[in-house]
Amino acid sequence: MPVNIKSPRVDDLLAQLRQLTGRGATDIVREALEQELQRQRRLRRIQRLQDDLPSLQRQAADQARSFAAEQLYDDQGLPA
Repeated sequence: MPVNIKSPRVDDLLAQLRQLTGRGATDIVREALEQELQRQRRLRRIQRLQDDLPSLQRQAADQARSFAAEQLYDDQGLPA
């Protein structure tokens, strides 16, 4: 779908980036969109992990077994 953005602020930002980088408008816009897409995906992944964390913590706590540190080593101090 073709995009036609009518915004003086966007035009100004684009012109500044073109001048600083020597790159074309299409490359600048494509890179900005790709970076924003990656950022949004990362934020969604973080949110999913934050949402899942309490459940994972409960599962871990339910499956945890207590032990005595002495059980980790034999009489000679080697791992059991």
